[in-house]
Amino acid sequence: YMSPSQLEPALADLRSSDKDVRACASVTLSRLGKIAVSPLQALLNDPDWVIRYRAAEALGAIGDIQSIDSLIALTTDEKDHVRYMAAKSLGKMQDPRIPHILKRLLTDDHSYTRRIAVEGLARSGSDSALTPLMQALEREPDPDVKNAIGNALSQIKK
Repeated sequence: YMSPSQLEPALADLRSSDKDVRACASVTLSRLGKIAVSPLQALLNDPDWVIRYRAAEALGAIGDIQSIDSLIALTTDEKDHVRYMAAKSLGKMQDPRIPHILKRLLTDDHSYTRRIAVEGLARSGSDSALTPLMQALEREPDPDVKNAIGNALSQIKK
């Protein structure tokens, strides 16, 4: 059982210089569920990209649809890691707004953001993703992303 009293210490731990402490804080916050959503959303505008990344990670694990708009906004973050985590978190949720955003990320500068967008589209099962995925397959230089696109196409076509 997670106690609301763990909220403030976990939020503070997100600012730790220790990566493992930050990861643990993200897990704790995600287990707290709905009570952590609002404080986490407030951190999505933090100047430190690591804080934005961990907040997006925890929000994705919570999966509360109230955080979708905030996570969508993060998909244009200047920091590639933050865009990746926003895409990963959105890819875990089911909402009609998400496939459109993930399709846009198929042209992201970073291969891992493109790959995670592909995986989210596969999970969405959206037929509207087929054409953008086929177009992405033609232009994709990264073999791991190409492989993910192939898997997504066969998963969606089932």
